[in-house]
Amino acid sequence: MEVIINQHIFNTDSENLEPILFAYGIKNRQGIAVAVNNKVIPKSRWNTHKISVHDSITIIKAAQGG
Repeated sequence: MEVIINQHIFNTDSENLEPILFAYGIKNRQGIAVAVNNKVIPKSRWNTHKISVHDSITIIKAAQGG
């Protein structure tokens, strides 16, 4: 299935968000926020949130600085 992650096409066999994030390279949940189709998904729902073909996933990583 084809999804869009941070404006790039990504192919996956998974229908759940967390395995897709893992395959994309997100191994650590700390400092990460994820939205699917512009709706923030709480970390507690990453493993059960269903993804559909062409969903847009936005991954935001916190950065330190000032």
